[in-house]
Amino acid sequence: MFSKPTTEQLLAGIAEQLRTTVMAEIQTEPTKILLQQIDQILMGCSRRAAHEIAFIHEEAQRVSALTGKDQGAPASLHLDDVVAWYHKVSVALSNEVEAAFKSGDQARIDAARAALDARSAVEMQILGALDLVGRG
Repeated sequence: MFSKPTTEQLLAGIAEQLRTTVMAEIQTEPTKILLQQIDQILMGCSRRAAHEIAFIHEEAQRVSALTGKDQGAPASLHLDDVVAWYHKVSVALSNEVEAAFKSGDQARIDAARAALDARSAVEMQILGALDLVGRG
């Protein structure tokens, strides 16, 4: 076991214990499905905990490059401050996307789309492959 586990390690460890220990004891299919859904949520949270603040900073750099305006920095590295700052960065991105389409400038539109694609790729990395457990 880790002497100083990260949040990522704690969540992944809980998910692993549920899969290897608890799953074997479950008798009903609905309960198995529920445990699989919990596993997915825990692993998604694990990935997010490991990289969320870095992803936010990387996106702010992309938005700064896209808009030509420095997006500043969060008031601190505490998650609430980083998330509040990320909201401001997201508003700046949204404003730039809107302005790009209004301008009709294809290069600007392409740059805005690339920024949105980069954001989407990060979101997919955080979420991982979402399986629709128990959904057909």
